Amino acid sequence: MSNKPDAQHQTKTNKQLQEENDYLQVRIAYLEKLHALAQKKNKSRTKKKPN
Repeated sequence: MSNKPDAQHQTKTNKQLQEENDYLQVRIAYLEKLHALAQKKNKSRTKKKPN
């Protein structure tokens, strides 16, 4: 048996990989901003002292 994929099971093209990479980079940037906002919100919540 060969480890090479046959013609019917070819891997993604460079264009498909680039599009997926671009999408994932945008998603990571969004999630990082969302995480930063959540941390900021939690930090401001802990600074407030209850009366």
